[in-house]
Amino acid sequence: MKKIVTTSLALLTLASGAFTLTACGSEPAATIDETYVVSESQANAYNGTDYSVYQLNLLSNGRYEFIKTTYTEGFSMNLGTYSVETFGTFTKGQSEDGYTACTLSRSDHAIVNAYSLAGGFNIQIDTATATYPAELPAETQGEKTYANSSDDVFDRYGAETTVYLNDSNNTFSLTNPNA
Repeated sequence: MKKIVTTSLALLTLASGAFTLTACGSEPAATIDETYVVSESQANAYNGTDYSVYQLNLLSNGRYEFIKTTYTEGFSMNLGTYSVETFGTFTKGQSEDGYTACTLSRSDHAIVNAYSLAGGFNIQIDTATATYPAELPAETQGEKTYANSSDDVFDRYGAETTVYLNDSNNTFSLTNPNA
């Protein structure tokens, strides 16, 4: 079951990423030069599992599109699904022991889509067009958090980060595998 859900999320993420590049009017036209995917799962407090798929597209114009899609399963049902796309510039380092560090700058554009029947929210935020304050997806039951500006969205979802690209396949690591 976990493999089916993870595979389905990966395919959904890949499809949504390809659509975003052509559908998002505020992003400059570019082609995808490289794509990397990784998934993870972890037990949650709802007697279930959180499944996350990450996709990183490195674009021909020196920008990235980083997509995280999470499906929260608990009590034998879908408790929530959210997808966050962040955009910015990237810098690749030198290959070391089979991995290349890739620093993703703090995002300058984000799209957040979240739905939770259990949490009681249905949220869509595009920082290029949002009206603030805007409600952000809850991270705990009953939580109400608001973004007062696009900077609040970037602080929550688009902080500068370094990922580690696998030199032998199209996967990456969120932590340094050589540390």
